[in-house]
Amino acid sequence: MNLNTKFSNYILFSFIFFLLLAACNSKNDTTAPTVIQVNEPAVFTNSPLDISKVSTILSLGWLEPVGHTIPSDHIGFSFNQTGTDSIQVYAPGPGLIQQILLKPIGNKQECKVWVQMNAKFTYYLDHVIVDTAIKAGHIIKGGQLLGTTGVGNSIDLGAIDSNVNNNFINPKRYYSQTVRCGKPLSYFTDPLKSQLYSLVDREGTEKDGWVCVDVPKTLSGNWFLDNGVFNVDGPNGWDTELSFAYDIQHPSRVMISIGGIIGLIGKWNITASDILPSQVTASTAKVAYHLCFIDPNYPNNPALKKGLMIVQLTDDTHIKIETFSDTTLTNAVFDTNAKMYAR
Repeated sequence: MNLNTKFSNYILFSFIFFLLLAACNSKNDTTAPTVIQVNEPAVFTNSPLDISKVSTILSLGWLEPVGHTIPSDHIGFSFNQTGTDSIQVYAPGPGLIQQILLKPIGNKQECKVWVQMNAKFTYYLDHVIVDTAIKAGHIIKGGQLLGTTGVGNSIDLGAIDSNVNNNFINPKRYYSQTVRCGKPLSYFTDPLKSQLYSLVDREGTEKDGWVCVDVPKTLSGNWFLDNGVFNVDGPNGWDTELSFAYDIQHPSRVMISIGGIIGLIGKWNITASDILPSQVTASTAKVAYHLCFIDPNYPNNPALKKGLMIVQLTDDTHIKIETFSDTTLTNAVFDTNAKMYAR
């Protein structure tokens, strides 16, 4: 199979995956009930899937524009299945069913379910077909059957912890589930915790990943189109987003994730000669990034060139940026297509 064929397959996969991600990014800024009915410790005692069926776990920080243009605030449990058989989904811990959001995909009644464990901690599961006996307002036990898996071969698990504060440069652009995103695997008890960490598809010893990669006064992290509207994360703002982040499986590799507006939508590698975003400041001249695609399944194959990005910090919280699809370019100058982005 040649590189062009592989790239075409990648695009097809990304399109299908986007349909699933559209649901998992339907973030709801939920608030706790007026009367707290549960006071469970923020501890997970059960895997949401039979651990023997879990193939891999994806850490925080997954990128897949445009649904995940910025690093994801939940982890993913990928599972093995036979044919189209569904897999049972269990509650990681006890608590109050706070909300069930129906998000059908095709003829599958997929839902996102929030479970409040105490006044400061809530977790959620996404891409679950909830059992009809489970209703909002019910108290559930850890390990209780919630339903079955949905269309894809993964489910999401997120933790919202009021004791956590991810240091986004402008937290007003994010839902509370992102600002207060905890590291889901860290809440499990041993030996289950160790078993789950061993399944994380991530190089190195740091297995949780990062939801926030903002570095103040540098290019590193998330940016939003500066067009006179205060754009925020979520379905209405996905195409306005841009992130200089990292590959979660290979966290030493810088990725540039583009949601839209400036073209070259997707997530792209940069070359070894390109300056790291964390080293670009307002005192740095305009820089050029050579965008390319490296197939993660064939990392030793030549990178497929996709185009060029030029960017410059005009001050600590604003950048001027433009992309060019001409793969022969090594540098360029800004023209009337350049856009401004802000923190």
